[in-house]
Amino acid sequence: MLTYLSKIMDNNNVLDLVTVGMAIAILLGGFLMMFTTVFTTKRKQR
Repeated sequence: MLTYLSKIMDNNNVLDLVTVGMAIAILLGGFLMMFTTVFTTKRKQR
């Protein structure tokens, strides 16, 4: 079990992919919220 964990920690590729995936998910969520609020406020004002 310990060697398996050390293998995962040594493999920085997996950790980089996880961090990049989380960053992309957060960015997409932020853009989605921003654009949906822009569209809904424009429709409500008209």
